[in-house]
Amino acid sequence: MDKLGQILINMNAITEEQLNSAMDESHRTGEIIGKTLVKLGYITEDHLLTALSEQLDIPYYPNLKDVKISESVIKAIPVKFVWHYKFMPLSINNNVLKMAISNPLEVWPTEDIKLLLGYGTEAVLVPQNEILEAIRKYYGVGAETVQKILEKKEPTKKKEEARRETKIQDLGKSAEEASVIKLVDQIILAAIKSRATDIHFETYRDAVKIRCRVDGILYDLALPQDIRLLYPAIVSRIKIISNLDVVEKRTPQDGRSKVKFHGNDIDMRISVIPTSHGENIVIRLLPSKLIFRLEELGFEDDDLKRLKTLVHMPVGIIFLVGPTGSGKTTTLYACLTEIKSPDTKIITIEDPVEYEMEEIMQIQVASKIGLSFANSLRSVLRHDPDIMMVGEVRDRETAELAIRSALTGHLIFSTLHTNNAPSGATRLLDMNVEPFLLVSSVRAFIAQRLVRVVCDKCKVEHDAGELRREREIPIDKYYRGKGCEECRFTGYKGRTAIYEFLVLNKEIQDLVLKRASAVEIGRKARTLGMKTLRETGWDKVRNGVTTPEEILRVTDAEEF
Repeated sequence: MDKLGQILINMNAITEEQLNSAMDESHRTGEIIGKTLVKLGYITEDHLLTALSEQLDIPYYPNLKDVKISESVIKAIPVKFVWHYKFMPLSINNNVLKMAISNPLEVWPTEDIKLLLGYGTEAVLVPQNEILEAIRKYYGVGAETVQKILEKKEPTKKKEEARRETKIQDLGKSAEEASVIKLVDQIILAAIKSRATDIHFETYRDAVKIRCRVDGILYDLALPQDIRLLYPAIVSRIKIISNLDVVEKRTPQDGRSKVKFHGNDIDMRISVIPTSHGENIVIRLLPSKLIFRLEELGFEDDDLKRLKTLVHMPVGIIFLVGPTGSGKTTTLYACLTEIKSPDTKIITIEDPVEYEMEEIMQIQVASKIGLSFANSLRSVLRHDPDIMMVGEVRDRETAELAIRSALTGHLIFSTLHTNNAPSGATRLLDMNVEPFLLVSSVRAFIAQRLVRVVCDKCKVEHDAGELRREREIPIDKYYRGKGCEECRFTGYKGRTAIYEFLVLNKEIQDLVLKRASAVEIGRKARTLGMKTLRETGWDKVRNGVTTPEEILRVTDAEEF
């Protein structure tokens, strides 16, 4: 059998000098030569396992992504064995367990499996991070933590029923246990690593679900089945970190907290609501400082020039319109970033303040104490701002105050909840805003939606012939992601925006003064060159940015 060092030299992974240096270090520390070479940075884990595979005649799998593991194998091998020895069971045939390991020199795992579980063993070499990822995938996030908690508590069905019937429970004490703290941390960390924007904790009669929203789509988080026994303690722990009332379970509660990830602060907005089977929680994950530039938001060149011209106007109102979660606030922040300077004063009124911005005064609306958008706006005007952002216009009072502020020499940014840009004008008219006030102050309505971006690593060109015939789509070709490790096998990674600009020029103002419908305004705007959301979307499909399905998912059929 060739020695490991010689195999690595033959692979051109290391030099003689590096081997001698590592052997000296190995003799000094007592650590095996392979780990020493990795620690010194001479080789990677991949090099080490490839060499060990040759030396010991054990198969080497660089990853486990394509290996299908049956549920019967997962049920046959307890999670405490898997996490304790850090191996992954792959299959069981003729009472022989095929297992993925990262250190073939450790004999205790195989011996204990033979002794305690009665299986013969067959090993394959797999990088440790791949093994840990597979354990989380098949056994669930925090499976080992759940196992340890249950081993300590040994809850029975009767205890669980009694826990449900108790009106006031001492859950604060259970949530302070290190194991529950670790479990909640593991769930939040798994969500952050998957680029989630929200975590949804949902409880049903006999089950608990935790789902993460990634790129606007909800995905189930793999969980151990027994996590439902610990759900009350999980809820309590989340309430504690967000300074909520642990005992109160009958009314909704809202709180905030903050965590660090790779040195970056992440704000957590926490909402708790009571349901028929317990309390459901949604945690919104927001980087404390994530300010985009306008150039990074997905605007086409012409639209970007048009928007920059608008945001540099001295007075007027610019409305961003669209449903909740369409990225309006992010675009508004990017607009403020574009125009902020030492010689301007900018004040925002938000509900809630989503991102912290330097050199800008940010006010949090508090309806419970009467600090509404309208009341805040009245007070803000006394502070002599140059530019203001009003998080949302919800009623006539706020709308008229914003309009009158624009008429007195201020630049205002705000949002409305409408489906398209022409509907923004009719929405204000429905609030009984006078048409002459609207046309004299509002500069533009900009509608937007967020679409998922095709993964660059696995995108493949497709002919749109069949799709064009089925759905009358005006494209000849498009790109779609096959699915890879980079995009978590979804074919998408990240999101971008599509936009619809309605600038209130003379022709559009005349229609607003006549109280024309959104359809009439939209038709006129299209004759003047306005691109609808769907048309902007097709441009992004042609450019390989997104897919036809995404455009059809987030946009309505053309109304004008």
